[in-house]
Amino acid sequence: MSIRLRLTLYWAAVLGGILLVSSFIAFTLHERQQMGALDAALLEEADTSAEEISHADASRARAIVSELSREHDLGARRRVQLITSEGVITDAGDPGALGPKVNVRSGFRGMLDGEDHAFRFAVVPVSVSGQPGLLLDGADTGPIRKDVARLKAALLLSIPLILVLCVAGGYWLAGRALEPIESVTAALAAIEPGHLESRLPAPRVADEVGRLTSVINALLDRLERASATERRFASDAAHELRTPLAVLRTGLEVTLARDRTGQETRAALENAHREVVELCKIAEDLLMLARLNGEVAIDREPVDLAAIAAEVASTVEPLAAAKGIALSANGASGVVVEGNEGHLRRLVINLLDNALKFTPERGTIRIEVAREDGRAILRVADTGPGIDAADLPFIFQRFYRGHRPAGDGAGLGLSLCHEIARLHGGEITAANLPAGGSEFIVRLPLGS
Repeated sequence: MSIRLRLTLYWAAVLGGILLVSSFIAFTLHERQQMGALDAALLEEADTSAEEISHADASRARAIVSELSREHDLGARRRVQLITSEGVITDAGDPGALGPKVNVRSGFRGMLDGEDHAFRFAVVPVSVSGQPGLLLDGADTGPIRKDVARLKAALLLSIPLILVLCVAGGYWLAGRALEPIESVTAALAAIEPGHLESRLPAPRVADEVGRLTSVINALLDRLERASATERRFASDAAHELRTPLAVLRTGLEVTLARDRTGQETRAALENAHREVVELCKIAEDLLMLARLNGEVAIDREPVDLAAIAAEVASTVEPLAAAKGIALSANGASGVVVEGNEGHLRRLVINLLDNALKFTPERGTIRIEVAREDGRAILRVADTGPGIDAADLPFIFQRFYRGHRPAGDGAGLGLSLCHEIARLHGGEITAANLPAGGSEFIVRLPLGS
């Protein structure tokens, strides 16, 4: 069932209920108003006549009843009775009107319908020559009942007609309201997977559909960027893998082309081994990036960031000493973050490896862990040549190497650092130091 039809059915149900309730209330109020006016007039007239009868003799009482029955201000047909315990004293007016059954000794005062419900009677206690009695003053309710019946017939005829017209109008309005959604659906269906640059038409009105269109266009922007990133990633990966594979293939083909001495064969195998190691490192980094991109959440546990930094620094220190580089590590105790220990160790290793590559002999590398503004801070600073200003916005992109020497890494290390920081709810930034060199800062949420 379509939304348009469901909306129409809901509208019909709600409107039908409202019309029925309002018609019932209007009908009831009208009937009570008409009958109430007659009841009040009859009761007032009966009270006045009962007062006169109480001060008159039997002959005068009959005359009062006769005069009352000939009044037509409350209707063309009247019937008035004066009853005591001895029976009916006098009965005047329309003889075909049936009065209500009453108990004279009850002293009842109020309104009663006749036995055939055609007349309405005001019943008032009265004293006739010292005997208790009742005065029954009745008027024909036919005109009132006909008026109420006409209203009832009008409501029974008009309510279905109004309901049909309103439901038809609601169906048309629902179609008009859903027309922009139909346009959005058609436009989305026309967008092919290979043409993500297409966008939905800009909304003319900033309503709910307009906001939906804007959100869908923003989603298409993200999808287009993600698709372009994946295509570029696949292209860059193929390009990075092609060079070492071509070198490896050429070296093996040259080696197999003619007989070689043992020393030449060993040299060729060593070259091939270096290329295979480079290929394995690229493949490992690519696999790591793919896994990080696929992880929505990670297994988290309390990790002492300062302890990891100290451990990695002690492991890398011999390599730094071999290059004549001074490596220092300082960390505040108890800087704990919630995260994956293996991922965070890989982040520290990549940052130190990057610093070792670009720090010259007799340079220094400083790694520091601290707390700042409720966050854990990891700083890795070096006294290398720094980062070219044109490269700073792009150094965390995959395979970006900027002005690095050719063959110096695949440009994946800093991309891994960026993904690890993002996955832990943090960020990584890079800047050049005023005194020379560069500094990488990782900011992570503190753990409990």
